[in-house]
Amino acid sequence: RQAIEVGAVETILIRDGYVMEGAASNLFIVDDGIAITPPKSQFILPGITRDLMLEAMHTAQLPCREASISEAQLRSAEEIWLTSSTREILPVITLDGKTVGKGKPGPVWTQVWQIYQDYKQKLRKNG
Repeated sequence: RQAIEVGAVETILIRDGYVMEGAASNLFIVDDGIAITPPKSQFILPGITRDLMLEAMHTAQLPCREASISEAQLRSAEEIWLTSSTREILPVITLDGKTVGKGKPGPVWTQVWQIYQDYKQKLRKNG
């Protein structure tokens, strides 16, 4: 409800100082050029798009890993993006009214987004 009141698209859930996920999405940050997403646990729902992006980044040899993300890391991240089946890969350019990175989708998001678009195109051709 708080997110809707301030016009946010999504709420990021934090538990005991660590980022879990979005209310209806999985979350990635980029820290020092490395894409990081919280590991699956009893507090994080599995995500098809999340898993696909991890696999695609590994295949493309883009640095990525599953690791706990502190709230401080979230707030200082170079990039933040959300993944879900309905939103695909959504860049976060503001967090609590503050600019994330340079205030536009970052270079890692751009690469991952293109990988995802290529994957969808390949499915359409082979489908």
